[in-house]
Amino acid sequence: MANHVSRRNFLSLTAKTAVAATVFHALETNGRPVLINSAIPVEANTQAAAMQPWIAQLDAYIARHMRETGAPGMTLSLANRDGLIRVSTYGFADTKAGLKVVPETMFEIGSISKSFVSLALLQLREEGKLDLNKPIVEYLPWLKINSKFEPVTTHHILSHSAGLPGVPLLLDALLSDLWTAYAPGKQFLYSNTGYNILGFLIEALDKRPFAESIRARLLDPLGMTASSPVITNQIRPKMAVGYKPMNEGRPFSTHDPLAEAQWVEMDMAAGSIASTPADMSKYIRMLLNHGSLPKGRLISEETFNLFIKPAIKSPFRGEDASYGYGLWVSDIGGHTRLRHTGGMVAFSSSLDADVTSGVGAFASVNASLRGYRPVAVTKYAVELMNASLSSKPLPSAPVPPPSPVEVTNAGDYSGVYSSPDNQTLEFKANGNRLILVHKQRQIVLERAGRDLFLVKDSDFSTFLLGFIRDKDKVTEAYYGGDWYAGANYTGPKTFTAPKEWEGYVGHYYSDSPWYGDTRVVLRKGQLFADGVQPLALRPDGKFALGDPNGPDWLAFESIIDGRAMRLNLSGVVFRRTFTP
Repeated sequence: MANHVSRRNFLSLTAKTAVAATVFHALETNGRPVLINSAIPVEANTQAAAMQPWIAQLDAYIARHMRETGAPGMTLSLANRDGLIRVSTYGFADTKAGLKVVPETMFEIGSISKSFVSLALLQLREEGKLDLNKPIVEYLPWLKINSKFEPVTTHHILSHSAGLPGVPLLLDALLSDLWTAYAPGKQFLYSNTGYNILGFLIEALDKRPFAESIRARLLDPLGMTASSPVITNQIRPKMAVGYKPMNEGRPFSTHDPLAEAQWVEMDMAAGSIASTPADMSKYIRMLLNHGSLPKGRLISEETFNLFIKPAIKSPFRGEDASYGYGLWVSDIGGHTRLRHTGGMVAFSSSLDADVTSGVGAFASVNASLRGYRPVAVTKYAVELMNASLSSKPLPSAPVPPPSPVEVTNAGDYSGVYSSPDNQTLEFKANGNRLILVHKQRQIVLERAGRDLFLVKDSDFSTFLLGFIRDKDKVTEAYYGGDWYAGANYTGPKTFTAPKEWEGYVGHYYSDSPWYGDTRVVLRKGQLFADGVQPLALRPDGKFALGDPNGPDWLAFESIIDGRAMRLNLSGVVFRRTFTP
């Protein structure tokens, strides 16, 4: 459900793709960086001149990357242990007004904010106000956590190993009883709920509002004067406009039209900071210097080592990594890399700091792109800087992603599939294209995941079309609540389900832009969210999402004439809507 509740997670955006880069290079004058607006490095700046080849290579890649993703605008900062190397801005902060992104444009950094929360708590630990291994309810007695396991501590929440729910981002989730699905410290489960709790812990220990604490403890000492600890209406004029799909709530593909996303104030600790690229370079500089600032330290060396100490194994977007306190920690070729991403209603961000070589990058895009984060941009920037530092050949740009219509195993899906009521779907392969033959039309399908496809046709605009395999052979096809058996299918063709489940089928909508809408269908005697994610009935009458033993759940409520009027997702309420 977390992956399908909002089609925002499938976003592939389009907008004006002209890349208008404003580049700022840092020179040193009396120990202070001076920003010079220039499209190329200043010749007198030896460092900038030496970097010229990789800068050009990076800009060329970003131009291509933005065309491939349809990103409307991007901001990028590069830094080393001395501070800012370069600020670059690309594309548009407001596509309708034609306003380009400039270095002063603020972007929401999303969950990169979690590392700021961690640092504030580690400062409080240094001051003797926090024991990381003490049950958190002893600091927050109003917090109710039902658990059959050992108590949840601040350490567990910082490392996403508390077993708390992963879905809810909103305050509502904290105002009722919480629960744990796993023994604390045993399993990684990313939890926005947990970090929102940590925001209240900071307030309780520091005796002042969260925003004041983050500004005084982190932003001010770091010199991040252009940043805000919370996202409010006051900073909206400085923010890039965020974008979402115009046809939200339906499958979409790259370069479908965009619309301006709803503006959302955000004061919850899981992702509340807005910043500029130059300010983020100051944060990267601190990371690269192990907590040291130009004057003094943010945290001690011992505390910094605790901050980045791997606490629990957790892959970072498919790569081997562990989670520390608010950051993923990886060893890549003998280099320690600190990384995190951030996804907001309409912003996608990435941070990558190589503390071994002393270089780092931050990038943010003013749109949410189908689970996309600009990780490839920050990773390639760090690789280029490392190659330049070591006088090695510059690495080639990442290979372009394959076209979504390229289906190398198209032949796996060929054939005619039949439903119990004698409806049929016919698919054929034409080289590396998979084609649906429908009403005398031949529709080329776009890959949207493993065995999942987007059908660009009005008759198939509501759900993704999927296939099911048995021992690597494709045996079934489905679309929403419709099911079709292929020639290789040998199982039953009639299915039963509790009568009341029919009343759960429907379209549900949340007023929160974080969650959007979802459609529940009944197929083969089982309920599915968005036609893709199975719901498994639990003994308590609720439904499990994904992991049947996980902490997130879904319940159908307010039954009227046999139909559920509300869907409750781990405390987030969706209401039935009667639109298709």
